Amino acid sequence: MKKIPNWIIFTTVIVILIASKFLFFTKKDDQAISKSKNKGPVSINYTIVKSTSFNNEVFSTGKIGAFNQIEIMSEVAGKVTAIFFKEGEVVSKGSVLIKLNDADLQAQLLKSKTQIALSEQKLERLKKLIEIKGVSQEEVDTQQNELNSLKADQAYILAQLAKTTIVAPFTGVIGLKSISEGSYVNSSTPIVSLVQVKPLYVEFSIPEKYSNLINKGISVNFSSEKINDSQSAMIYAIEPRVDEFTKTIKARASYNGHTHFYPGSFVKVFVNLGESQNALMIPTQCVIPTLKGQKVFINKHGVAAEVMVTIGVRTDKEIQIIEGLQIGDTVVTTGLLGLKKETPLKLLKSKN
Repeated sequence: MKKIPNWIIFTTVIVILIASKFLFFTKKDDQAISKSKNKGPVSINYTIVKSTSFNNEVFSTGKIGAFNQIEIMSEVAGKVTAIFFKEGEVVSKGSVLIKLNDADLQAQLLKSKTQIALSEQKLERLKKLIEIKGVSQEEVDTQQNELNSLKADQAYILAQLAKTTIVAPFTGVIGLKSISEGSYVNSSTPIVSLVQVKPLYVEFSIPEKYSNLINKGISVNFSSEKINDSQSAMIYAIEPRVDEFTKTIKARASYNGHTHFYPGSFVKVFVNLGESQNALMIPTQCVIPTLKGQKVFINKHGVAAEVMVTIGVRTDKEIQIIEGLQIGDTVVTTGLLGLKKETPLKLLKSKN
């Protein structure tokens, strides 16, 4: 009996394996496709797009600031001889707060006054002598210059003396002092803080897209998470540029001040930019962020269709659609994670 060559046997086995693969997997794939085609529609809730009006209120975070707020320091060095304020009290503009030792300056002032008096007497004698031509005009002029120089020195001493008395530059509340009587201070020694508590301002930022809506005179409301007490303020200044990093515009609103709010406190700010008419609003959860922007799913002839949209104002529950949707469109509100294009839909309940 003739022996079958090995290469024929090997080739036959390969052919059988390939045929089995095509037969088995093709049948399996056909079953999967058939199963996919027989899969029922996805049940979803929906909302019908319609025109509406809403208050264009923007939420932001802000902080309380003082119009005047300084750390009081001395312009000259010296020992503190008297403190005329109590911590935490209100002081008026011009009130004396601190007195520094000025004994050496008082002595210099006394010497200066004596020198000026002698110089004036000498100048008077020279003026009488010049009338009888007893002296030259040059001597009179020299004496006059000497007198002027002495008066300039006295003015400098008086200016230094004034710096030893530290007064309040504006009306405000004194903070906690950092010195005591007998302390030695210089121009870098912090003495005490002074803060104007009425009026105050609220500083906040809003997105650049609202730049055409925010103006001076607009009223804003603000409150603190710890204090359930809403206060109102009025915008008095707007930064004339957009922050290049945050793409926001900074604004300040003034108010009369309140004992519950301190400069530096953080607050929640609500800015009412007016009422918008004929706006297309849909639930916030309908909008899906993508790499190219935002999209929503709508019901189109019984299947899901993707629509890229441009969003506008966002509220706590809804978001404005500027482009992409029209009045009457059916927008999917539930089951969004499992949806794809052309997925059959079964409408259940409207959110309108």
